[in-house]
Amino acid sequence: MKTILAVLLIILANLTASAQWQKNNEKVEDTAERKSLNGFGGHLVMAKDPQGFIKEWQKPEMPKIDVVSEVKRGELVGAFVLFVGCKPDSSGVCNAEVDYVVLKPDGSVYAERKAQPVWKEQAPPARNIQLSRAILAIRVQSKDPTGVYKVKAKLSDLNANITLELETTFRAK
Repeated sequence: MKTILAVLLIILANLTASAQWQKNNEKVEDTAERKSLNGFGGHLVMAKDPQGFIKEWQKPEMPKIDVVSEVKRGELVGAFVLFVGCKPDSSGVCNAEVDYVVLKPDGSVYAERKAQPVWKEQAPPARNIQLSRAILAIRVQSKDPTGVYKVKAKLSDLNANITLELETTFRAK
């Protein structure tokens, strides 16, 4: 878990203007949860205490991200999309959305949210990693099955006509 956090922080700290995920000034290969294409990048992160994560993100220093891979039933977690490089329109406004889908261990749909606004305002500076406005809170209830849940995020920059399909998992026990 600490290794994942350290790698994430290195990647975030080494992001270049081309909006490719970087480590030691070299492009990092895409993974299931982190991808980039033509200057637009996204990273799907699961974290405990969604409100605490947002407060941490808003601090001026580098946020401490507690990535989660195991969840107790009844515990609240959040799916967050970090993104960079959305393309502004002629008015300087980004138009990015995300479709979230959470799948139960048997592959059936647990929750789904379509066309959630990632960023529909003035474009941030190209090098700035932003926290999406669309956050998905998840609480696996006591009646829900234990096992591995899959979280998918279809991240789209509608101005640039780019879609990135991100996914991660967590185990409910």
